[in-house]
Amino acid sequence: VAAVLIVGLIVFNRNKSVPTSQNYTSEISKKADIKTYYSFTGNIESKDEKQIIADKTIKIKELRVKEGDIVQVGDVLYTVDISDMDANLKQAAASVELAQINYDNAKGGMAEQQLLQLETAVSSAKLSYDDATKNLERMQALYDEGGIAEQTLEQAKTQSALTKQQYETAVANYNLTKDKQINVSIETAEAQLKQAQAAYETVKKQAGDPEALATVSGEIKKIYASENISTMAGSPIMDIVDYSEMKAVVKVDEYDLGAMSVGKEAAVKVDALDKEYKGAITKISKEAATSKIGTSLNEISYYMADVSVENGSDLYAGMSVEVKVLNQSVEDAVLISMKALQFDNENNPFVYFKNEKGEIYQKQVQIGINDGVQVQITEGVQEGEEIYIPAKALVMPGEMMMGGEL
Repeated sequence: VAAVLIVGLIVFNRNKSVPTSQNYTSEISKKADIKTYYSFTGNIESKDEKQIIADKTIKIKELRVKEGDIVQVGDVLYTVDISDMDANLKQAAASVELAQINYDNAKGGMAEQQLLQLETAVSSAKLSYDDATKNLERMQALYDEGGIAEQTLEQAKTQSALTKQQYETAVANYNLTKDKQINVSIETAEAQLKQAQAAYETVKKQAGDPEALATVSGEIKKIYASENISTMAGSPIMDIVDYSEMKAVVKVDEYDLGAMSVGKEAAVKVDALDKEYKGAITKISKEAATSKIGTSLNEISYYMADVSVENGSDLYAGMSVEVKVLNQSVEDAVLISMKALQFDNENNPFVYFKNEKGEIYQKQVQIGINDGVQVQITEGVQEGEEIYIPAKALVMPGEMMMGGEL
């Protein structure tokens, strides 16, 4: 009986120390390229968006577009009411015309009808000056009562000063002619012409362009202003978005900035469309896009990066994306699946082989990069070798029979 028990114990231990391949599946190592990537999340945005801002206080006379309209560069977006400046523009234009006549006469030595023209100019200039003075007095009273903005008062002062200068110039020209000093020098006449032209440009600038034109092509996304209501300087008027070209905007934490560089290729995955697009990094912000988050001992700053999207006409703003940027790449690497790689109690990597007797043993290996599915083996496995994978954890690595290096 004792002999039978001893033999049984030996057989039991032998079966325990020399497992068979019945508890394993297997795979063949192969050679292939392997790549690893950094992954970032973000959203699709339009590549070009412009907000039209009022550069001064204006009153929109007519909106020529509505939300949803498609516009091209040069299209009229809205017209501006400049009726309060029409008289000033006409007066300034008349002064330029008169100065041009004086200049032509000076060059040609002609004085016919010059006196009559100058008398008319004086009368016209005096009328404009009187009107501007009355308007300034009225604006000052309204301003003192809090009825108008300071900017409106300043415009009235500027207009009064301008008409005064035009009136004084007209009087000086008239007196010069009346005193028989008709043959003014060409240089003087030319200076007066330039002065009149400068005054006209000043009035024209104050009035502004009566039509606002689109400087970008796209869709009218939002209109903020209304017709016949004053829009203050700095206020938004409308947004124009170009949806013909889209981009991905992703968030990158400070520790991954080294993986990003302008011009680097990227893959843009849009789950909603189940499509992947080619792209490239076009911009990386220099300032953190959000406040630092995390604990006081482990705060992380995030930065925004723009990624171009090729042939993305089917994309919509706001779609979620995953952008992958190449990290590491190895060509003709010896690869096995991640499930075939094992680790012992000291976290040393190894794989299972079968020896000539059909016994499974573990062999230590050196590993390289992995993509989450496959892992590179730099030492210990050759291409075409059969690797065994435990079907389930029946025995501990320490209980396996150790074999030599192959």
